[in-house]
Amino acid sequence: MNFQELIVLLPCHSLEDFPLYHEGADAEGLLSAWSALWHPALIANARKAPGWQRADTPPTDVSQRLIVVPSVSFDRLPIGFAARAKDDGALLISKAVTRGEILEAALAAIDAVPTVDPDLAADFLALGYGKLQVELLTRQMRYASNLDEAAFERFAVAGADAALLGKADEAREQLQGAFNLLGEARKYFYPVDSYLIDLTLTAATTLGESLDGELRSATATNLLLSADLLRQIAASHEGTLTALRAALERGSLSLIGGEAEQRELPLLPRETVLAGLKSGLAEYEQVLGRRPNVFGRRRSGVAASLPQMLHKLAFNGALHFTLDDGRFPLGSQSKVRWEGDDGTAVDALARLPRDAASSATFLDFARRLGESMDTDHVASVILAHWPGMASPWYDDLRRIARYTTALGKFITLDEYFTDTYAPGQTARFLVDEYRSPYLKQAVIAAKLIRYHALPLYIASRPVRLRAKRSAHSSNYSGGD
Repeated sequence: MNFQELIVLLPCHSLEDFPLYHEGADAEGLLSAWSALWHPALIANARKAPGWQRADTPPTDVSQRLIVVPSVSFDRLPIGFAARAKDDGALLISKAVTRGEILEAALAAIDAVPTVDPDLAADFLALGYGKLQVELLTRQMRYASNLDEAAFERFAVAGADAALLGKADEAREQLQGAFNLLGEARKYFYPVDSYLIDLTLTAATTLGESLDGELRSATATNLLLSADLLRQIAASHEGTLTALRAALERGSLSLIGGEAEQRELPLLPRETVLAGLKSGLAEYEQVLGRRPNVFGRRRSGVAASLPQMLHKLAFNGALHFTLDDGRFPLGSQSKVRWEGDDGTAVDALARLPRDAASSATFLDFARRLGESMDTDHVASVILAHWPGMASPWYDDLRRIARYTTALGKFITLDEYFTDTYAPGQTARFLVDEYRSPYLKQAVIAAKLIRYHALPLYIASRPVRLRAKRSAHSSNYSGGD
């Protein structure tokens, strides 16, 4: 089939009211429906870039149209539209959720689809996601779109043609032209850089191939790695250690950490905390030949006493958040000058990261970035994930960043704290604004231990139960 048009039906009247609030499968389905149509085989077949229309007023002429309906739009379709689309010769895809499912159904309708380099095809899909986010970001920043749609479409079609002919270099040149237009459209309303901070979390269960893959990535990455976990890597994962050293050497990785082990920091004497930090830094130096310059920990434990110690130990910055229970204050800016209880200060990130494994994070990405552009001295979005467990839209964002900084520039925290603008304000948080969760966690852990131990306790006593029943058969109640 030769398509005349590629259309996604959206549940909105315009991009001003594009639904950013969906989560889970609904968010994934919406992003998949939009971006799947940007596969080079589909663009080359239709000879035009994909477009969208309202779900409640779909096109009247649907002949030879490829129409994708995400689940959140289906209830808005006019009664009988699906049957009419089928009768008129349209390809209607309405039950697929993932991008792969939509592409499988769409490409099956094309005669003799040429083989396309999967990596190159993924760049085209990222172009579609990038266009959506730049359009949404433009509106978030209260501007009208300044994108040259005609030139953008010419680049997309020419690139798709080159991709199908196996001319990868030419296809990427055309893609670069399209991405450049997105960058120019963004610079129209925000002419300075914004920053994307990848925060890769680690645990003993994440060591292996998935972590190795993250370390081999060319994208700037920040690895939250404690000294005790580094010891495990040095002892049992030689390949990971080699990849870690190589990433540090080429400057694509920042180490985040500091402590020998993540103890109940706010409950310890300051001398003990300082000794733990010194011991941890010595271990990093011993294994890697270098130490982290940015302090951070996953377990709850930031405190007002930390800045003086971090300053004394020559840390350039810190994460003023943890990813555990407990409570801590957030800053009014992403990058702040965190002042401790003695007046000593250190630069810090004081906004919570977004979950890079969630489709919802990337559905409302433009809104979050726009809010940071509006309020932050240094516009920043932090994206946290476990190794190998990020959303496919995160891969799109990384691909976009290779072509343009329209949606932000990935940066290591070493660079972020030394090269970006100094914080516009000092943040001094009160001691009472921090709440440690250790007592609550201990109580929960004790209950879990008793719960799981009860069956073992009962199973260990069947002989005693039977003996007691024999001795007191007249008044045995079935309990011990």
